[in-house]
Amino acid sequence: PIDTPAQHPFNPLALLRLLHACARDGGAPNRWQCEQVFHHVWRGGADANDAQRLAELQARLAPARAPDDESVKQSLKDLTGQALAAGIFGVPTVEVDSKYFWGLDALDMVAALLRGDQWFDGPDWDAAGIAPPGVQRA
Repeated sequence: PIDTPAQHPFNPLALLRLLHACARDGGAPNRWQCEQVFHHVWRGGADANDAQRLAELQARLAPARAPDDESVKQSLKDLTGQALAAGIFGVPTVEVDSKYFWGLDALDMVAALLRGDQWFDGPDWDAAGIAPPGVQRA
């Protein structure tokens, strides 16, 4: 089940730092840690940034570093810059063969690509990524 958190959108910075602090040896957090963060946000309809809930989550995840450590903050800034440069703007983002998919609702598209759906090799994939401008300045 998925429940919208009490506030949405919300500032995800505390959760991003916590999850990033769980990464060991320059890698990524493990699957269980990622699932715990998604459950924290998307189950129960609670406030994702509630201080007590965040402290409980941090205790469960046992990060390798403190989320407010300067190295965690800087590394997350660097990775965010790389994501922005790659055109990533949503979470979760999945990259397959230099194609980016974001949001849980895109997982069916990821599965179709992995099954070899030819749509991704044709002009429609490229066209879908070009949105007409919503506002034009004179």
